Amino acid sequence: MNLVSCGTLAVSDIPINEYELSMRLSTEKGFRNEDIERNFERLQKEISCRYLYARTFAKRFENGNLDLGFGEFKSETLLKNLKDSEEVFVFAVTLGIGVDRLLNKLSKISLADYFITDAISSALAEGAANEADARIKKDILCRPRFSPGFGDLSLEIQPKLLSFLNAQKLLGISIGKSYLMSPMKTVTAIMGIIE
Repeated sequence: MNLVSCGTLAVSDIPINEYELSMRLSTEKGFRNEDIERNFERLQKEISCRYLYARTFAKRFENGNLDLGFGEFKSETLLKNLKDSEEVFVFAVTLGIGVDRLLNKLSKISLADYFITDAISSALAEGAANEADARIKKDILCRPRFSPGFGDLSLEIQPKLLSFLNAQKLLGISIGKSYLMSPMKTVTAIMGIIE
């Protein structure tokens, strides 16, 4: 197994993905009001954002399968995305379990606050993935990141990907039978390295 590296992101370093937020709240991009600001302020206190990653090989087989260090699988769309990449970064980033606890609490006391906070946390998870992506690759030219569940890349690879990164031990990320991760606001991805 390749060396797994870890990092943390301060809340102030996580850019909110405005497109994601506007889509989830059904508002114009950049829209803010006191309910959004109040929930954002409360959410920030619960975030403990961490990420981990490994650089590994990208092996292709004649049958069209791939192996990125955690077992053989098939995905034509990822195969196209990794065109000419002999190595990849595999990573996971999470906002932490505190966000799950807050969302669980809000689901019982205020569905409006739950909805707003869930939207904000999803936008922040995407922003955290963008920031982790930038820090991981630094000056290395990479293809756009590709996550399980996109295209024909099955969510079924999530357990092996998380195990490869030792994500349970290092970040407390676990996965259920339906391939939903806990903490919920967690993103995993693969980035092809372009030499």
